[in-house]
Amino acid sequence: MPHHTTKRPWAIPIVLVILLFHHPPCMAQSGQPGDAPLATVNGVAITARDLHVEIDQLTAEMRLRNQTLSEARLQGMRGQIVENLIDREVLHQQAQLSNIQVRPQSVEEALAELGEKMGGAAALRSYMSAAGITPDQLRERLRKGLAIQQLLRREAVRGIRVGDAEMRAFYRRHPEFFSGGERIRARHLLVAVKNPNDERQRAAALQRIRQLQVELAGGVPLAVLALEHSECPSKSRGGDLGYLTRDEMVAAFSAAADPMQPGQISDVVATGFGYHLIQVLDRKPPVQITYKKARAKIERTLRRNKENAAVRAYVAGLKKQAEIVRFGDTSR
Repeated sequence: MPHHTTKRPWAIPIVLVILLFHHPPCMAQSGQPGDAPLATVNGVAITARDLHVEIDQLTAEMRLRNQTLSEARLQGMRGQIVENLIDREVLHQQAQLSNIQVRPQSVEEALAELGEKMGGAAALRSYMSAAGITPDQLRERLRKGLAIQQLLRREAVRGIRVGDAEMRAFYRRHPEFFSGGERIRARHLLVAVKNPNDERQRAAALQRIRQLQVELAGGVPLAVLALEHSECPSKSRGGDLGYLTRDEMVAAFSAAADPMQPGQISDVVATGFGYHLIQVLDRKPPVQITYKKARAKIERTLRRNKENAAVRAYVAGLKKQAEIVRFGDTSR
């Protein structure tokens, strides 16, 4: 797909979500290569192996989104990743003390939901392979994550409420967030590149879309070519993507479509998904979203902000009570 989820202020990810992928720490005295402790939480070690697994998971998730993290960026994140692992271990231990139980059915449902969000069973298998984890290990991490979610819902976020007055105040203070922006109805044909780092794949895909461009110049409608050749789910609609705002398109796609008038067709456009031919079908002027339509989204935003703050305060309180020891420089 040539568009992505809009990153509005209300799209702040709730802290609960990031707790699903928790690597079970090794005991400090295991003594295996890679088991050197980076920190301990009440005697339970967070090891170099745990850090490497966490980085592998993060890298695998970014690849699924056709994004990459540089080695320098990963290096700079190491200290924060270790601190996240400490937070998760503190929460997991508290969930155990609270005798929180997770039903096997809940784990299977979470696994199925994760596979669906990643794009299907094949994408999930690819993720596990890239992250170096087995299905049983993933189930165990999901089980621990669900236990932590239950703990936080019970202890940290249960009493959170969002009132109408504060929602209306947010709407008044941030009018720029509620402009729908100009909407562009576009049709496209995509020749996908599954591995952007593979020069042969990119060259073959470019050659193929150039051939289709010749057919287009010869009079074959783009809708017909998309229906027969596009590798986007929109192919069943002749490549019609409906109306999108600029924020709902990846940057290169938006940059190509933005100056075009209805009926115009672009040259070949490269994005992280592959190569596109784009046709603008219609344009609609910006509209202001009413409070009534925005209310549910505002409520989610404010609730998530409050939940995140409450979870941070709860974790900070648990960490004050725990015996936490950090060893050396975790950035290396």
